[in-house]
Amino acid sequence: ILLGPNLAQYVPNPESFVMLGEIGLILLVIEAGVDIDLTTLKLIGTRGMLIAIVGSFLPIVFAFIIAISLDPTNIQSAIAAGACFGPTSLGIAMN
Repeated sequence: ILLGPNLAQYVPNPESFVMLGEIGLILLVIEAGVDIDLTTLKLIGTRGMLIAIVGSFLPIVFAFIIAISLDPTNIQSAIAAGACFGPTSLGIAMN
């Protein structure tokens, strides 16, 4: 923020930082997918997969519903609030 175009003019293209952040997020998701052990998934079976799926999607739905109930006119913020809870619960569900 301090080095952005509004203050120091040090960063001529702030969009490049957004792009780097998105690339980092993509790499993080790929790394998480590579880290999943398929033999462990076969051992826990469908019950474990169901717990992981419900544990990931349920927080997204709850956050979306709470955000919509607070401000019904702002759907984009509700989607963003739901998306914030998905990755955090995914890490807990995979453990």
